[in-house]
Amino acid sequence: MGKIAKMTPKLANLIAAGEVVERPSSVVKELVENAIDAHAKHIRIHLLEGGLKEIKIMDDGEGMDEEDVRLAFIPHATSKIKTEYDLTRIVSLGFRGEAIASIAAVSKMQIISSQDGKRGYQVTYQAGSIVASGPIASNRGTTVIVENLFFNTPARLKYVKPAKNELAAITFLLDRIALAHPEIRFTLTNDNKTYLATTGSLQSTSLMGEIYGLEVAKKLLEKTFLVDGVQGKILLVAPEIYRANKLEITLIVNGRYVKNYNITNAIIEAFSTYIPIGKYPIAVVYLDIDPLLIDVNIHPSKMEIKISNEEEIIKQLGIVIRACLEEAVLIPTRVAPHRDTNVGYRQENIFEIPRTSLPKEEIHIPEKLEEATTEYKATPQSNSNEKAIKLPHLEYVGQAFGTYLIFQNDKGLYLMDQHAAAERIHYEEYYEILGRTPQPTTELLVPLLFTFTKSEALFIEEHRKELENIGFLIEAMGNTDFAVRRVPLWAKLENASDILYQILKLFIEEKKIDVITFRDAIAKQISCKGSIKANHALSRMEIDSLVEQLNSCKNPYTCPHGRPTIIQFTSYELERMFERVTS
Repeated sequence: MGKIAKMTPKLANLIAAGEVVERPSSVVKELVENAIDAHAKHIRIHLLEGGLKEIKIMDDGEGMDEEDVRLAFIPHATSKIKTEYDLTRIVSLGFRGEAIASIAAVSKMQIISSQDGKRGYQVTYQAGSIVASGPIASNRGTTVIVENLFFNTPARLKYVKPAKNELAAITFLLDRIALAHPEIRFTLTNDNKTYLATTGSLQSTSLMGEIYGLEVAKKLLEKTFLVDGVQGKILLVAPEIYRANKLEITLIVNGRYVKNYNITNAIIEAFSTYIPIGKYPIAVVYLDIDPLLIDVNIHPSKMEIKISNEEEIIKQLGIVIRACLEEAVLIPTRVAPHRDTNVGYRQENIFEIPRTSLPKEEIHIPEKLEEATTEYKATPQSNSNEKAIKLPHLEYVGQAFGTYLIFQNDKGLYLMDQHAAAERIHYEEYYEILGRTPQPTTELLVPLLFTFTKSEALFIEEHRKELENIGFLIEAMGNTDFAVRRVPLWAKLENASDILYQILKLFIEEKKIDVITFRDAIAKQISCKGSIKANHALSRMEIDSLVEQLNSCKNPYTCPHGRPTIIQFTSYELERMFERVTS
């Protein structure tokens, strides 16, 4: 007798469930996507115990008749794909026909649906078998109830996280789906507490406020672009607000929240020098692409996609993000401490704002929010030859601790970190110089001597010609000792030995000799070493020159490492500090 036997439908569904339904958030994703495909305008998600006990999703979409409700539970039954041709032009969120059958195999699942808002039909499955069906009164649309997920697969259930963790995963997911569909109202509750409530207003500012809170909404930057037939839009939060991880970088392609490693890295790279090293921006990127140019059928969860012209999109995206940041006025404002009756003053740090406290139903976006975001809009320029003025008029007041320059104007008080400002100026100068080819060189009167490990020495010896091509003339003085006799002009600095050693180590570690590739890292090293230090008094002429040069930078607001060069205390905030005003 043969060893191969056909699986029973029930066993096949249990295996499919392992791929499609990993946790409660997987169930929510599949069912909400079905509601979106049904053209719902309001989708309500109600959970009990983070979805572990119950997931209930109600929509006001087009609904299903009796036959379709029954067929929905059948594996690979779908209304979205009819022919092989359809696979090349997928425009719906769901299309495989696996989700309902997979969920029903590991839970008690009921679907109630109506097309006219009067006559409905319901079907209930438990552990993959039908247990009830029949007519039922129902509003127009579909209601899906999933209870006791994984009750019949204890091996899977033990890997499910506690309810609060599952709720966090669902909340995170629904935030992204809401960003992908600003035209739809979403309501999320857990144990009768509201965690998300969007208005479906299509307004980016309102939507970001509903998801992230008022501070984020007030500091929103927005820009559209077109590249190779791809329509794009970016929503960026001013870099004074950042996160400790990449999770708030969101990519939406054709209304689908997806992940793409290369595009995410391109967004992070575009924010380089605007936020501190090791921190990440809040950004949403929308791409509308011809379905023929993408493949969404490469992963069971449909979270990863392939894009045919990805490199060009990444290149243009980086340019657009940098332009958006360079056009905006990004001087961070420090918030005044609030007096608390019992604990004195509490300082609010808006540079690491946590996720909006839950629940979110109390979020209110002012009617004239655009007035609050004026500071973050592009600086207008009358013509291309006119120099952009990015810093406001600053009246010099004095210097504190030999480090911070103090200025004022009618808007408030400004503090400038002289070392950070000088770093920014030098960074942009060196970054420009490093991009030129060929590099001018200079002979050193006294050679610089370096000692490397044996493996490092072998790399230097092997790539001496390449190093010479970028301006470094290096001669071997033994097995591991080398003398540098000629360097690029930009490398002739007071502390050249230390800087050159770090640059050579960078080449060795990356196994690549290319100044252009590493120009950002090299420019950061040089600018830091050669800038004005703290505790150093400056003359008025040096201060005026520093401000003028900083104002000519593409980004005068942060040093190359993302720290602010200048911060503002508004007049209003100062009055609050001295209790001249109390509101």
